[in-house]
Amino acid sequence: MKARVWLSALAVSAGFATVSMADVTGTVTFDGKAPKPKVINMSAVPDCAKQHADPVYEESIVVGDKNELKNVAVYVKDGAKLGGAVPTTPVVLDQKGCLYVPHVVTVMVGQELKAKNSDGFLHNVHGLAKDNGEFNFPQQTQGQENKIDATKAVETYKVKCDVHPWMAAWVVVTDSPYSAVTGDDGKFTIKGLKDGKYTLVAWTEKLGTQEAEVEVKGGNATHDFKFAPKKKAAAAADAVKDVQEVLAVTKTAEVECEHCNKDAAATTVVLKDESKAVAATK
Repeated sequence: MKARVWLSALAVSAGFATVSMADVTGTVTFDGKAPKPKVINMSAVPDCAKQHADPVYEESIVVGDKNELKNVAVYVKDGAKLGGAVPTTPVVLDQKGCLYVPHVVTVMVGQELKAKNSDGFLHNVHGLAKDNGEFNFPQQTQGQENKIDATKAVETYKVKCDVHPWMAAWVVVTDSPYSAVTGDDGKFTIKGLKDGKYTLVAWTEKLGTQEAEVEVKGGNATHDFKFAPKKKAAAAADAVKDVQEVLAVTKTAEVECEHCNKDAAATTVVLKDESKAVAATK
């Protein structure tokens, strides 16, 4: 028995039957001055308003003191090619204080997704999924949980409450377990990847989507994302468009000038010929 244990330990120490598994980490930040958060007005629904002593803000863009960006879904593109078991832990969308908590979740195709009502009054869970099928059901009992059968296909969709129109959440269905959502600190960690090259996708509700290539070496990799406000991103796109238009106009002008030069040369020949004809008559 001791010999077997010793041989097993030797094999592990020598690197036999070991696979380097990676933690891909990073931070997502906001590029520029953070937009002023919008206050959610719950005054029309006393049951909701009384649960919050402080103002409540919408969560479409949540920026921290150091420009950390919350609620960004980060996942590995084409993760289905990598394999990976479907997580057995359900993902839960809770309704608490008339808000969906969390605001953004990632879930793997086939993984269990649930809706929960932690409030003591009626909510309805209305999912605007297309590939996974739209769903809409009430939850009126505190602690009630219902399974959401909408994780059959890769898709990002919105979930809302028709009773309280400010309530909204997002479900990002991915094709692998390699995903995460940034917290208050803007950080994410994706576990369980082998050494190799991957494409990371970072999705935000309001600021669009980015992709980045990362290479895992020695069991870890790091990549940071930075999202610009839409106006800034649009301005950059317009600047590129302006340059392209200038180049197009310049090219057209060059072609037209070439034709002008040819026309001018032809006109000169005609004038010379006419001059000769006039001289001959004299």
